[in-house]
Amino acid sequence: MSISFHHVLLETATAVVPELAMFYSGTLGLRPVPAETGNVAVAVGETTLEFRPGHGRPFYHYALLVPGDRFDAAYRWAVGRLALLPDVRTGAKVFDFEHWDAQALYFHDPADNIGELIAHRGIGESGVTGRFQPDELLGLSEVGIVGDPPLLAEALAETFALPVWSGSVTEEGRLGFIGEKARTLILARAGRPWLPTGRPAEAHPVEVVLAGVVDGDIQLDSGGSVRRVSLPHPS
Repeated sequence: MSISFHHVLLETATAVVPELAMFYSGTLGLRPVPAETGNVAVAVGETTLEFRPGHGRPFYHYALLVPGDRFDAAYRWAVGRLALLPDVRTGAKVFDFEHWDAQALYFHDPADNIGELIAHRGIGESGVTGRFQPDELLGLSEVGIVGDPPLLAEALAETFALPVWSGSVTEEGRLGFIGEKARTLILARAGRPWLPTGRPAEAHPVEVVLAGVVDGDIQLDSGGSVRRVSLPHPS
């Protein structure tokens, strides 16, 4: 069963909401969509990404999915818009994940969220050539959830039948990748460093609505939930 991220809601400091609106709709060129009063939301392919004012200055890790044959074009597009985050060991700004047959780059948004563009070869390939356009993004590919990975993995398996497809939820210091290749919930313990900056993961409220899974609702200890949405069938 193929899954996807239908809607992802993250919290942010109230003061940076206007900057986030300019960044996502201006810098990245994503289409604004209606949102709750005071929130900011944009369409990212199949996903609505929304931010609402919260307490403190929460931060998250997420990834946007690039068609598998468009990473080079997306990289050139990103270089002109973003300050790419380098690998702290090598200085490289392109990350090759050979075991996933994927490439990625990282950046910060105005809320200091660690954003990523990732392309998995063979997934969502379009055959398009020329300059990359933001409407080519397929949706969110990854959303980080910080908590107790074994308990979260057990709940996701029991509720949605989502497996651990990569990594580990039991080995200390590792991440657990839940779902399927290119559409993944990343489970991390608080304090586990995120690529590429090494900033320790923090638990903050996040609401994730999935499509392509059975009905269910998991309440997260950090606040928020993971649940399923029923989408209408095309007529």
